[in-house]
Amino acid sequence: MTAVADETIWFDGADGVRLAATDHAAAGSTEGRAPVLLLGGLGQTRHSWSRGARAIAAGGRRAITLDVRGHGDSDRAPDGDYGYRRQVADLAAVIPQLGGQAILVGASLGGKISLAAAGFHPELVAGLVLVDTVPRTLVAGVQSLSQAFAAPEGGFASPDAAAAVIAGVRGRKPEPGEGARMARNLRRDANGRWHWHWDAAYSTRDHGLGMVGGLDFLEAAAAQVRAPTLITRGELSNIVDDAGVAALLALIPQARTTTIAGAGHMLAGDQNDAFAASLLEFLAGLEEG
Repeated sequence: MTAVADETIWFDGADGVRLAATDHAAAGSTEGRAPVLLLGGLGQTRHSWSRGARAIAAGGRRAITLDVRGHGDSDRAPDGDYGYRRQVADLAAVIPQLGGQAILVGASLGGKISLAAAGFHPELVAGLVLVDTVPRTLVAGVQSLSQAFAAPEGGFASPDAAAAVIAGVRGRKPEPGEGARMARNLRRDANGRWHWHWDAAYSTRDHGLGMVGGLDFLEAAAAQVRAPTLITRGELSNIVDDAGVAALLALIPQARTTTIAGAGHMLAGDQNDAFAASLLEFLAGLEEG
């Protein structure tokens, strides 16, 4: 792990891939407290977790927000492989660099990677929080989200244009300043056009990340999860429904669930304060246990 002046830290992932992260130092002593490692969804960078990470750090735990391979400032996979096994291998390499164990918090794709890591490397995971994430998701909702992250071939004219697309997926209009905040999830090309800050290879080859391709793998992992687990879901989610949650609870009987009122699939952004409160309550329960 290497720190640089801009507070980005670097982890060595699998197969020589370097992974970028931001370290949010905890307030006070962290003795006996596993750090929290946060992973975003497809197309998101580590900056999407900034508010939640600051809340965790203020509560006394170190919080690290991570760009998964092919996202943000992390390396692109040289061979274009972004399958679950390679992503889990990255976490299996990163967590020992944090001291041996971590609490994983993952949204959407990041949640599925976290679920797989918790199942296949239980010795590394002290707790698991799945943010509107289950293996059995709703087809129409996933298709809608995928279309939103399939940027126009020539990119966006501005971050505001990208923000309008994401706001539309969430069923609302962009908030003031949302385009400027969205810019951290985008990159600008030589022609001044804006593109999502993730490797387009995610959408151009079969990585087994789809609902069918990854289902058996994820459910096999879920059946082996031993860590305390929280499944948070958005009340208005078009990705996760009761049946999907029930199927996962059958595999992780120690899990508990909570529903964030008024939130959709991007619940940490839709209702950040309510989500942070549920997360901090879960973390406090780990200490009491």
